[in-house]
Amino acid sequence: MSENRIGDIPIPLINYIYLIKYRKSPYYDIVKHLLMEMEMHYARAGREGSEVIYTVNPRMLHEAIEEKVKSEKVTTVNICRTILAILYGSRLREDKDFYVTTTSGGRKNYHIRVNSRTLNTLKSFL
Repeated sequence: MSENRIGDIPIPLINYIYLIKYRKSPYYDIVKHLLMEMEMHYARAGREGSEVIYTVNPRMLHEAIEEKVKSEKVTTVNICRTILAILYGSRLREDKDFYVTTTSGGRKNYHIRVNSRTLNTLKSFL
């Protein structure tokens, strides 16, 4: 059975894009936290025009953010979908701007190439 899609984005992610764009908590809060972390990580690299890889482990992000964002909707699954929604919604290119790896246990990690262009693209999405 094929997955329902609008353009290149699967239907469930369209819902998350809507929630992020209209600043619905906790989805918008997760994205804001991620962007802040990416900016700090990129600033530490310190070289203009450089690129760093920022890795997001949804389980570790869940642990870090659940204290800041009190919501039963902050789950690892929702964090994964929120990450994918911001990546696809901002039109970052898979394999060029980001890639996803899977551990032997089946967990996913998201690796984003952070440079001035990707940061600006992600910020403009909000």
